Amino acid sequence: MLEAARHPKIHIISHAEVKSASGFIGNFKIIVEKKPRYIKETGPNACTGCGACRDVCPISYPNWFNQGFSPRKAIDLAFAQAVPTIYDINIDKCIKCYNCVDACDVNSIDFSQEPEEIELDIGLIIVATGWDIYTSDQYGYGEYKNVINQLELERLLAPNGPTGSHVIRPSDNKTPRRVVMIQCVGSRDCHHNAYCSAVCCLVAMKNAKLLKAEYPDIEVAICFIDIRAAGKDYEEYYRRARESGISFIKGKVARVEEDPITKNLQCLVEDMSGNRHLVLEADLVVLSSAAVPTRGTEKVSETLKLERGSDGFFREFHARLDPISTKVPGIFIAGFAQGPKAIEFSVSQGKGAAASAIQLLKKGEYVIELIRAVVDLDRCSKCGECIAICPYNAISFNSEGNIEVSDVACRGCGACAAICRSNSITLRYYRDIQFEEYIDALLAV
Repeated sequence: MLEAARHPKIHIISHAEVKSASGFIGNFKIIVEKKPRYIKETGPNACTGCGACRDVCPISYPNWFNQGFSPRKAIDLAFAQAVPTIYDINIDKCIKCYNCVDACDVNSIDFSQEPEEIELDIGLIIVATGWDIYTSDQYGYGEYKNVINQLELERLLAPNGPTGSHVIRPSDNKTPRRVVMIQCVGSRDCHHNAYCSAVCCLVAMKNAKLLKAEYPDIEVAICFIDIRAAGKDYEEYYRRARESGISFIKGKVARVEEDPITKNLQCLVEDMSGNRHLVLEADLVVLSSAAVPTRGTEKVSETLKLERGSDGFFREFHARLDPISTKVPGIFIAGFAQGPKAIEFSVSQGKGAAASAIQLLKKGEYVIELIRAVVDLDRCSKCGECIAICPYNAISFNSEGNIEVSDVACRGCGACAAICRSNSITLRYYRDIQFEEYIDALLAV
């Protein structure tokens, strides 16, 4: 991120949201709303990131970056490695005591800031919106303090985390001695998310090995349906995890119950390998919850006119032959925006999206086939069914109230021609009369 921020041809607009998008490949018009930080980012009074304002702020609330395990101030950095290194004020938490104003030596705090709209002329767009973790009350999550998810465990294990990599039980801050991890929470389940999240098995193994490295005597059990460790060296990683003393139990966890006094947890497990029921006592239960589309995916989809699949992720142009492009020429997707995948596949797809964009930018032109829908306005009844069925949003009413087809957005699929009740839409080079001539010529032979 630092390298990207220092690049002369990369402009990072942080703390911002895309509000609208129009145009087409090579000529997109994007409106970005830059939200106020109430801190000056540029000029002689720009924030230096010294932290004096944070030290005097009297308001604390749970730190979202540390999954609520530590507090943060109403004026603070988003996280330690944030780029740019500029503080911002959470105006919803701020009581406007102005202690920060008095503490700032460079006078960078400005409570008069308002949202700013930035208009950008863009040639191509790459969507990389990431993912969020699935949350529900399954297995007592949100009810029992000692039931957490893998993302929360990651922060506890992190050297820059709230506890300096020392894992604790949230209920009493003690070191857990028995940990149970439950796989496929909210995924591979037709009642929640039918897909496999692709990364949960390996994340659980990694975190289990980190626990064993930090606390050699800790007992870690992973309850799974089946371990999915496809990929180079992943099966060996799974074998090493078993050899390190981590217990793998092939079985579904039916429920988790808490002892109200000790806050210990009992996991009722259906052990499929031994055809028996087990009760596992645990100090800490960790849920390997599903990866779901990030918050705001639906809004991005509406803004950029992109389709989403039944799983909620953005739909690619072709799942196997072109997983990078979308139905809108000039807009590409990468990483979890397209669907769950491991890090190396996210990197590969990101490079693929960048290469596709560079290829078009370097060429300087976009060549299309002229197999496009053509409207006979004299026959068109203006019923609008072609607009409703077009999967590429290429058909619309123009200012004169007539049906108009965008040659750039249209892909020549023919859906509009098939549904047109007045036969006013045809495909250029694929008109009925042409096929009739072909057929007559074949039958004549």
